[in-house]
Amino acid sequence: MIRKKSAEAALATPLHQRLLIAAVMFVLPCGVTEPAHAGKVIRHDEVRGFPDGTSGLLKAFQPSLTVIRGCVPFPAVDADGNVSGGLKPSGMASGGCSRSPGQIYVRAGEYNGQCAVMYSWFFPKDQNQTWPLKGGSRYDWEDVIVWLTRCDSEAQVEAVSYWSGGRYHVTPQPHMDGTHPLVKYYRPEGGNQFLLADTRYRGRKQPAVSWSDLTEEARETLDNYNFGKVAVPFNSYNFDANLETAWRQGHGG
Repeated sequence: MIRKKSAEAALATPLHQRLLIAAVMFVLPCGVTEPAHAGKVIRHDEVRGFPDGTSGLLKAFQPSLTVIRGCVPFPAVDADGNVSGGLKPSGMASGGCSRSPGQIYVRAGEYNGQCAVMYSWFFPKDQNQTWPLKGGSRYDWEDVIVWLTRCDSEAQVEAVSYWSGGRYHVTPQPHMDGTHPLVKYYRPEGGNQFLLADTRYRGRKQPAVSWSDLTEEARETLDNYNFGKVAVPFNSYNFDANLETAWRQGHGG
């Protein structure tokens, strides 16, 4: 899923349209850029994710994810702040990215008096066509926001917002496995990007880590690394704006 962003890192812009660029950048031989103060860019399959460590509210409503023909989720950063180099969108849609324990990033907050838990996945590439036709982008970030009646594990799910096609689409009665929303990552027929949507099928859960449990180095990388055409939905600059926009778009905005 491509998320277009502003080129001015110092200004807060809505949602996934923010481009975070560190003050000093250089270009690696493979064409991936890296902030000079951050950890290293390493192979996408060498990033050691964080162990599963959430509980309570954050664990109770963790979605399961079904991937249809695309990449499975991968860890984006490690504890030292090293970041995934992603994959060039070439070959098969799931080429080089079909197997990983993955990672799901979790952050909770409130907007307009309602509890919201954002769950985000990182994918090494978003390839919109399969070889010999090819296209897409290195890197993909996707997220859902679970809206709850209150901020505790006994709450009820009121709706789920899915980042899909450049905006949030809300489902007031999502398919569930107990308290866990069922989500799919897929490319619709005729579409050119992978999207998130509701599904009736149970998928897999990835090791979950909350924003507050990430190391300082990992948070710094997620705040400042340039992921090209996509942005980190839950970082310091985007999280609150995304809750606001998801709420507005779910209420006719």
